[in-house]
Amino acid sequence: MAEDGSRIIRFLHSQPAGTFTQAIQLFEQRHPGVRVEEQPVPFNDLNAQVQARVGSQDPSIDVFAADPPRVPSQASRGFLVDVSDDRQAIAQAVVGPALDSVSWEGKVWAYPLWTSSSFLYYNRDLLAKAGVKAPGSAAAERLTWEQVGEQAQAAQRAGARYGLGFDQVDRYFQLQPMLASAGAGDGLTGPGGLTPAVDNPGWKRVMDWYQGLHTSRLAPLGIGPEQMPDVFSSGQLAFFVGGPGRIGKFSGTKGLNFGVAPHPYFAGGKPATPTDSWGVGVSAYSSHPQQARAFARFLSLDSAGALATTGKQTLPPVNKVAFDRYIEKTVSGAGESVTGYEALLTHEMDTTAHHRPRTVGYVDFETTINKTFSDIRNGAKVSESLRDAQEQLDQQLQRYRDLG
Repeated sequence: MAEDGSRIIRFLHSQPAGTFTQAIQLFEQRHPGVRVEEQPVPFNDLNAQVQARVGSQDPSIDVFAADPPRVPSQASRGFLVDVSDDRQAIAQAVVGPALDSVSWEGKVWAYPLWTSSSFLYYNRDLLAKAGVKAPGSAAAERLTWEQVGEQAQAAQRAGARYGLGFDQVDRYFQLQPMLASAGAGDGLTGPGGLTPAVDNPGWKRVMDWYQGLHTSRLAPLGIGPEQMPDVFSSGQLAFFVGGPGRIGKFSGTKGLNFGVAPHPYFAGGKPATPTDSWGVGVSAYSSHPQQARAFARFLSLDSAGALATTGKQTLPPVNKVAFDRYIEKTVSGAGESVTGYEALLTHEMDTTAHHRPRTVGYVDFETTINKTFSDIRNGAKVSESLRDAQEQLDQQLQRYRDLG
């Protein structure tokens, strides 16, 4: 409790500064006597923070960002408050399968906040210089990865520093849809999704392709996900694969003439896009569970609170009312750059969205496989890397199978 007598709700998350400022101010106005203190950490540190602090029953975390595929693990370890009594309220307030994303074994463990997808951003000027026709924005005009690769090479030959780059470099969220499109599988199978399946021809094919993009320098090496949006916005990159959260940044970049096209797919495969984004969960060890839950509900179920979280992040809120207003705000003033964005986003959410595996072993899987992606991108032998990952994951996931 603060010196002025107000209750302090501590909120652990990994979003950029300012993402929740407006929402917190609005919540505090509506709840006199309650203050929200943010505890932002880097994306790569969030899971470790949750494991270490909530896992040790630290009462100084009241609410924390919950990535949907991590919910089963966090719920099974007793980190999250069961909020199943709000099931109906959530189902009525949110779009699509958002309720499923925060559910596990028949119970609801968090409040869904955002959803996501992925698009092919392109630099109109770099493509025009190379004589490459700008891709269309309709789902029916979707390019294959093979076509994008050829056009990216043409743009690079015409002067672009790089032809193709990825927002979430080496992260499963971004690479899983490529694997799904190629029919390679998600990398986990069997009862409970606890049997690794990454050492197979499909994964090798996609990883050979991914590695070749980088070792040929068509895609940049030595640049992490935090810097990749700047590579595109600075005019160095012809094609950029990223989520809707980048539209606000790119629209506000002077001199950047960009467009938005559907996420590519592999020839002979099917379109697949990533989906789901953060939810907010109440710590089972919160010092102020009632106020913490009120804050979590506000960010998700209150349309004003949900919309207020999109000021910086610009990810689509799952709140139905806020989603419509988000679309209006995103499209307004962006002009030709986002022509067809609303129809494309809705189509991808309804048709091509591919969820990450729902398993208590997801954290172990993602940690290991992201490192494997990084090793491969930087030149490690694909077959050996996938074989090693398969063996390591089999050992890591055995403890969950033993419980089972």
